[in-house]
Amino acid sequence: MRRRAGWQLAVLGSACVLAGCPQIERVDVPPPATPTPVPQPTPPPPPYVPNKRLETGKIFNGMQYRVTLETEHGTIASKDRVEPANYAAELTVKVKVPKPYLGVEELKQLNPQLTEVLPALPQLLERGNISPFFDNLYRLKVAHLQANLNRLDALITRHNFYDTETIIELQHPETKRRALLLQADMDVDEDGSDPDRVPEVDSSSLTFQPFTSYHWKKKTDRVNPFLAGRQTRLKKAEGELAAGGLAAARERELKSAVQTLKSEIHSLTEDSFLVGAVDPFIVLPGSMVGKPSKFSAGSGDFCVVVFDRVLYPAIVGDVGPAYKLGEASLRICKQINARANSINRPVSDLKVTYLVFPGTAEKPFAPPDLEKWGTRCAKLLEELGGHRGDLFVWEDVTKPKPPPPAPPETKDPEASSPTETDTANKPATP
Repeated sequence: MRRRAGWQLAVLGSACVLAGCPQIERVDVPPPATPTPVPQPTPPPPPYVPNKRLETGKIFNGMQYRVTLETEHGTIASKDRVEPANYAAELTVKVKVPKPYLGVEELKQLNPQLTEVLPALPQLLERGNISPFFDNLYRLKVAHLQANLNRLDALITRHNFYDTETIIELQHPETKRRALLLQADMDVDEDGSDPDRVPEVDSSSLTFQPFTSYHWKKKTDRVNPFLAGRQTRLKKAEGELAAGGLAAARERELKSAVQTLKSEIHSLTEDSFLVGAVDPFIVLPGSMVGKPSKFSAGSGDFCVVVFDRVLYPAIVGDVGPAYKLGEASLRICKQINARANSINRPVSDLKVTYLVFPGTAEKPFAPPDLEKWGTRCAKLLEELGGHRGDLFVWEDVTKPKPPPPAPPETKDPEASSPTETDTANKPATP
């Protein structure tokens, strides 16, 4: 069948050729042309608005800060620039306020030898109380931050904000001896001047003042070296006031300066003060001094500084800012750390224990008697339950050392015994 069908197709094709049938030509049809795209107008670029950026850093006072940059569409530059709110910064200061504690184990974490040095401390702590001075101290620190929010350079440093671990009121059940235990760090105080004992004082510290709260009447007519400078400033201020024509604010400023300078000149003329470089004393904040509390201390009160196993007798010698604690004279600081100076604190961690005995000041105030101070502090420690540490003995470096004793005269044996010539010339004894 396939062979027959093929034969039929061949005959049909031959017939078409003989009959003159036209041949069908193959025509390639091109594909439809792609339409030309209509150009669209280019949209204007959007205003530059970057994504939010978050950066973290620290400013000089130790406070960590985080800055977030946020932008949004405005109007036109000539209009936006005259509106202060269009280019502004908002700052939120976040501070965690610490809590005090009363436990002996927490204290031992900072000073492991504390209960060995003060064996009665565990029993004293059982009867002790957290002092209201602690909460008040940190309340004042926060208030200081609040008052200086518009001046970042004046904010209290992180180190000085967290300068106090705890403040505890202690009282011995039998002797009734009271003491205030302060656990803090230690900064350097170089203040004070006394031409009677120390004619030359280093005043290079930026915070130096020639005064301390503990002072007494001068014993000699030696002139305080810091008197002349204040007299010069007083004369200049009074001259500017006398010239007149001043703005009201400047006039108030000068009158206040004149009053302060006159008071300082009187003090430097009449009184002598402790000297940080030679006298062992500590500084208490004004918020703890002169308050209606049986644990409130004052200038001249005795105290003991405990570091490691050593107890350093001292007194409360000065009153500092109400919001700052943990400061001792350069004499104590150098004894604890020889590298201590105005820019290098002896103990940065909160490892120093201060025992302050309120109401123990001896009046009238007098030049330091370091031997007497040591004896008094030893007795106060016994009344608080005793101690097993090394009670340091201060040397009074202001007193001239006596000259060394002259060596005994030795006689020349040859000069003291007669020579052969002397014997020969000596007449015979009848």
